[in-house]
Amino acid sequence: MISYQEALGIILAESAVLARHSVPLHEAAGRVSAEALFARLDVPAFANAAMDGYAVASGDTLRASENQPVILPVAGTAVAGLAPPQATPGSAWEIMTGAPVPAGLDAVVPVERIADHVPGGPALTSIRLLQPAQPGQNVRLMSEDFRRGERVIDAGTRLAPHHLMGLAACGLDEASVCATPRMAILTTGSELATSGSELQNGQIRDANGPYLRALLAQLGIAGITRSTAADSAAALRDELRALTDSCELILTTGGVSAGRLDLIPDVVRSLGGEILFHKVAIRPGKPILYARLPGGKHLFGLPGNPLAVAVGMRFFVIPALRAMQGMAAEVFRPAICDEAVRSRGKLRFFAKAHRTVDTEARSRVRILPG
Repeated sequence: MISYQEALGIILAESAVLARHSVPLHEAAGRVSAEALFARLDVPAFANAAMDGYAVASGDTLRASENQPVILPVAGTAVAGLAPPQATPGSAWEIMTGAPVPAGLDAVVPVERIADHVPGGPALTSIRLLQPAQPGQNVRLMSEDFRRGERVIDAGTRLAPHHLMGLAACGLDEASVCATPRMAILTTGSELATSGSELQNGQIRDANGPYLRALLAQLGIAGITRSTAADSAAALRDELRALTDSCELILTTGGVSAGRLDLIPDVVRSLGGEILFHKVAIRPGKPILYARLPGGKHLFGLPGNPLAVAVGMRFFVIPALRAMQGMAAEVFRPAICDEAVRSRGKLRFFAKAHRTVDTEARSRVRILPG
């Protein structure tokens, strides 16, 4: 039996970064960027109005007050999608949200602050201002979000929809991402009922298979193969042989403890696999197994208990997937536990917990039962 850190070191040493390829942005959600991504455009590409109103030169409004309003003629209307007009000195332009600010103007006065504005009324030919406008007021400046050539996304970032929105705004149509491993899930146990069938005496539903498949999909892993096998060396051998031919990383559940029907270790060896570790000083999930299969494929043998499966995924499989996709290793962060925790001896204990942040910005956790 080895420590968790020793096991993690073995996993990371075995987890080579996969090849990279480009995908359209709409297919990149959940994938990991293989390289830094840079803006191809200034964002915004031009100064534009942050709200509907009237664009003015702030210098023309310095003396505006309720007792002495400044009156400016309205020279025209600026709308989104058209090139910015050239303003004449001492004029105002009606402007719509997102429209380019006319050259020579530097502020937008909201329609609500125009003395003669009537909602739904006729277009104004002049406006009365009762207070000065400030330079840059309600104006989105050119390149204030991103400058052309600026780094937008770091390599090793798992791309979420909000990242893709920013990349599209910056002129990118695709992203270079790390390939994801072809994966398979093999849930084992003669007690598992097939999906949709009636439970017979002694049978249970397969909770692990749907959980693993959903979690992997959430991590951007597509095309997952899923199968089940009874507690039979021949059945397990046939399933694993077929999966090894088509997949790079296999997850099994059950069959790794010390019982007579815990057959995964012997089946792995019979297929020419090398067990890199079997049993780690943790709880839950101590019997976890990790093996190298022929052809450079790998297998995680997770215990069958659902909580042990969750621990195995979170603290063993996910670090491997991160390494294979070029992501940085996660850093454990300390937190204050709100109650005493019973010592587990030399075992590292992974617990379910509820995390909060207190008034001093410290992380606190409350261990959950079960």
